[in-house]
Parts: sequence; C-alpha cells; structure tokens
Amino acid sequence: MNTDQRGVSVHLDGQTDWNEPMRNLRRWWSVITSLIAVAIFIQAILAGAMLSGISFAHEAHSATATILIALALIAGLVSVITLRRVANGTKLGLTLLMLAAVLVLQTALGKLSANGANLMWVHVPLGVALVGFAAQAIAGARKLGTE
Repeated sequence: MNTDQRGVSVHLDGQTDWNEPMRNLRRWWSVITSLIAVAIFIQAILAGAMLSGISFAHEAHSATATILIALALIAGLVSVITLRRVANGTKLGLTLLMLAAVLVLQTALGKLSANGANLMWVHVPLGVALVGFAAQAIAGARKLGTE
C-alpha cells in the first residue's frame, strides 16, 4: 500500500474488490427471496395442520397468504424499480411480480375451496409448484449483476 502526501491511501496490490456492492446486492435479495420461500413452505405446514384439525391453522394459513402476496408484490415492485439497470434485475423483479400473481390465484382457489368449490385438486399441486417458483426467485437473486 502506498500513501501520497495528503494521507490518502492507494491500493496497488490488486486487493480492491470492485464487485463488493454487487455482492451485497445479491446477498440482500437472496435473503429477501429466501424469506418468501420459507413463508411459502410455512404455508404448506399450516395447510397440513389445518387438515389435521388444529384449530388456529385455518386463520394462520389465511393470514399468511395475505402477507405473502404483499411481500412478493412489494419485493417485485421494489426490484423492478431499483434493479432496472442491474444485469438480471428486471428478470428478478418480473419473477417476483409473477410469483405475487400466482399467489393471488392460489389464495382465490383456497377461498373457493373453503367455501365448498371442488378445487382442492388444483390448490394443493399449485402450492407445491409455488415452492419451486420461489426457488426460481432465489436463483434469480443469486444471478444479479452477472451476464
């Protein structure tokens, strides 16, 4: 390391990491998308608890669905706006917005099923697919800033 006359340090040994801001961005979006994926997995646990007759599970399953929609929608909008100039940023944002749309569909199917419609055969497999869809969002977050 060399120091000029004004006390400013200059790294000449090649240790400066110009990718640190991008690494932090990937890390934060990976955490956000992972939290959404965990919440989707918790939905499956709550569904199983509900089918097992545990009393609080129905209300928790319904409330978590609303929270999940809000999280995915907010994350999608924020990422579309803030990551539009980052490689793969728009793709992540659109993935999150599509995830929010599928969560809305899933919630509608769940409410219709709870009211007697014979749609559980669609609701359950779509819930399983949502776990995979959330994994796609995590993978997208890990690709931020890469070509």
